[in-house]
Amino acid sequence: MIEVNDQNVETELKNISKNTFIYGIGNIAVKSVTFFFIPLYTHYLNVFEVGIIVLLEMLEVLYVAIAPLGIFVAMWRFFNPEKKAGREKEFISSNILFIFAVNVVFCTILFLSASFISEVYLSAPNLTGLVKVHALVLFLGLSRIVLFTLFRIHEQAFRFITFVFIDFSLLILITLYFVIGLDLGLRGVIYAKVITGSLAFIFALFYILKQFGVHYFHKYVVRSLRFGFPLMFNAISLLVLSTSDRFFIKEIISVEASGVYGISYKFGMILNMIFVVPLAQAWHPILFRLENAPEQKVTYQKIALYYVQIGSLLMLAVVVASKYLLKLTTTAEFHSGIIIVPWIAFSYLLFGLQNFFKAGALIHNKTIQMTQYGLLAAVLNIILNLVMIPAFGILGAAIATTLSYFVMIVLILRLSQKHLHINWLWKKMIPVILLGMIFSWLGIIDMQELQLNFAKDAVLLLLLPALMLLLKLVSLKEIKRFALRLRGAF
Repeated sequence: MIEVNDQNVETELKNISKNTFIYGIGNIAVKSVTFFFIPLYTHYLNVFEVGIIVLLEMLEVLYVAIAPLGIFVAMWRFFNPEKKAGREKEFISSNILFIFAVNVVFCTILFLSASFISEVYLSAPNLTGLVKVHALVLFLGLSRIVLFTLFRIHEQAFRFITFVFIDFSLLILITLYFVIGLDLGLRGVIYAKVITGSLAFIFALFYILKQFGVHYFHKYVVRSLRFGFPLMFNAISLLVLSTSDRFFIKEIISVEASGVYGISYKFGMILNMIFVVPLAQAWHPILFRLENAPEQKVTYQKIALYYVQIGSLLMLAVVVASKYLLKLTTTAEFHSGIIIVPWIAFSYLLFGLQNFFKAGALIHNKTIQMTQYGLLAAVLNIILNLVMIPAFGILGAAIATTLSYFVMIVLILRLSQKHLHINWLWKKMIPVILLGMIFSWLGIIDMQELQLNFAKDAVLLLLLPALMLLLKLVSLKEIKRFALRLRGAF
C-alpha cells in the first residue's frame, strides 16, 4: 500500500509540475502586458493619468471578484461528480447563463453610477464619460474569465495559453496604436480594452454554444450559490486587503503617490505572476480529486514544502531584478517605490500558502467560516492602513498588507486543521521563509555603483540556496528528483 501511495504521489507531483509550467507561461504572458505598459504609461501619460489607470484596474479586479458570485469556485467543486453522471453540459451551461444575466444588471448599475464613481472614487468629475465606457470593458472582460475557467476545468492547458497569447498580443498592438499613434492618452488605454474585450466576448459566445449548448436548470445554480456565494465575500475581502491601500494612499498622501505605489506594487506581484497563480491553477483540480485518497495528506505536505522552497528563491530573484527593472522602465519619480517590493513579494508568498492550508475547509464546505476570516483580515488591513500610512507613507501600506495576510493564513490554517489534520513540515518551511525574507530585504540595498550592486546581488542569489543546502532545508537528492520529475512530465 505504501509503495502504491508513493507512486500516486509521484504521479500527482508530475502533473502539478507540468501544469504549473504551462499555466505559468500563460500567466506570464497575461501579466507581461502589465509590465510592457509600464514604460508606455510612465513616458506617454502623466503621473495623474497613471494614478487613474491604477484606480480603474482596482475596479476591474473588484468586479472580477464580485461578478461570478462565487460560482466559478463551485464549478470546480462539483464538476467531477456531474461529469461522471453525464450532466456536464447542463451543469456548466446553467451556471454560465446565470452569471452573464446577473452581470447585465451589474454593469447597468455601474453605467448609471458613472458620475458618482468619477467624482468620489477617482476624484476626477470630468471622467464620467470614460467611466461609462469602462463599465462596458468590465462586462466584456468577464468572457475571458469564463473561458479561462472552462479551459482549466477541462485541463486544456495548451488551449488556455494559445488564447492568452492571441488576446493579449492584440491588446498590446491596439493600445500602442491608440496611445502613441493617435495620441489618445488615457482614452486610448480604455478604447483598446473595449475592442479586445468585444473580440473575446464573441469568441466565448460561439465556444460556449458549440461545446455546451443552451441549458438552464435552476437546481445547479442554487447548489453552486450555496457553496460559492460566501466565497464571493471572501474574494472581496482579499481584494480590500490587497488593493485598498491605493485608495488610502490617494486620500492620505496624493494621487501621484498612489501611482508610484501602484507601479512598484506590480514588481512585487511578479512572484504572484510567475509562480503563485500558476501553481494555484494547477493545484485546484488535484485538491478536490485527492479527497479521501490514501496519498492525500502526503501530497499536500510535499507540495507545500516545495512551494516554500522554490518560492523563497524566486522571491529573492524577483526583488533583485525589480531593483534594476524599476530604473530601466520608469522615470526617476517612480524609483523610490522599490522600498515596498520585498514586502509585497513576501505578502504574495504568504498568500500562496493559503491555497494549501484551506484544503480541509474547502473539502468540508466551510466556506462561511473562511469568509468570516477573510472579512476580519480586510478590516484589520483597513485599520493598519489608517495607522501606518500617515506614519510611514507607502512603506506603511506594504507592511500593513503583509501583516494582514499573515493573520488570515493563520486563521485559515487553524480552521482547516480541525477538519483535515496535516503534519506540515514546519521545521523546514519556517526557516526557509525567514531566510528568503531576510535576503530579499538585503536585495534592495543600493550600492550606488553598478558593479558593486551586481557583485552584492550575485552573492545573495548564490548564498541563499547554499545556506538552504548547508542547513539541510533542502537536499541535492530532492533537487535531482524535482528536475527529473519536471523533465519526465514532458
